[in-house]
Amino acid sequence: MIIKFKKPAAIFCGVILIIFGLLFLLYAVFGMSGDEEIRAKRTSARYGSSVDPEKPMVALTYDDGPYTPVTGRILESLKASGGRATFFVVGSRIEGREEITKKIAEYGCEIGNHTYGHVVLTKISNENALRELTKNDEVIFNTVGIKPSVVRPPCGCYNDFIRQNSGRPLVLWTIDTRDWSHQNKDRTVNTVLSSVKDGDIILMHDLFVPTAEASEILIPELVNRGFQLVTVSELIYYRGEINGIVLNNG
Repeated sequence: MIIKFKKPAAIFCGVILIIFGLLFLLYAVFGMSGDEEIRAKRTSARYGSSVDPEKPMVALTYDDGPYTPVTGRILESLKASGGRATFFVVGSRIEGREEITKKIAEYGCEIGNHTYGHVVLTKISNENALRELTKNDEVIFNTVGIKPSVVRPPCGCYNDFIRQNSGRPLVLWTIDTRDWSHQNKDRTVNTVLSSVKDGDIILMHDLFVPTAEASEILIPELVNRGFQLVTVSELIYYRGEINGIVLNNG
C-alpha cells in the first residue's frame, strides 16, 4: 500500500528532515572534535585549575598505590603547597582503601589507570590487556565516579595494539627516580632537583615511606623554584606533544 501525502504535509515533513539534518551536521562539526582537548578542559574545570601556560610546570606522578600511609602524606603536602599530581592506581589495591582513593580526586589530583592487577600488558594477550584496563576503569569509576583520561602501562611496556586501543594517551616519564629500588629519600630528592626542567614527568611510587618523605621535600622546593605542579592531563593540554607521552593516534 502506498501512502500519498497532501502537498502541505509533504512540505512539513521535508522541513523537519532538513532541520534534523542541520542539527546532526552541527553536532558532527562542533560536538565531536578534539577529544583530548575536551578531556583536558573538563579536567581543568573540575579541578578549578589556574595554570599559567607562560610559567614552567612539571607533573609529579605516583604509581602502584593507593597505600593510605604514603598516599595520604603526599596529598597533604600537595594541598599545603597548592599543587596537584597524578596517581596511577592499581585497581586490585583500591579495595579497603576507597577513602584515600576518593581523597585523591577531592584534593584536585588526577587518577590514572595502571591496570587492575599491575600486569605487564605486552606479556599477555591483547584481549586480556584490554580487560585489565577496562576492569580498572570500572573499579575506579565505581569508587570516585570518574573514568581515567590517561594510562600508564606497568614497566612502561606497550605495543601498537595497546597504543591504538587504549583510547587515551599512554604516559611514560622523563625523570625516573627509581625510588622503588633504593628507597632512599635523599637519592630521590637529588635525582629530581639535579635535572628537573619545564615539562618533565617525574616517576615515583606511593608505596614507600621514603617516597612520602622525599615528596614532602620536593613539593615545596619545586614550588619555590617557580614550577607549577600540574596533572598529566593539564601538562598535555598546555604543552601539547611532549616527551614521555605516547598519543593513541601517534
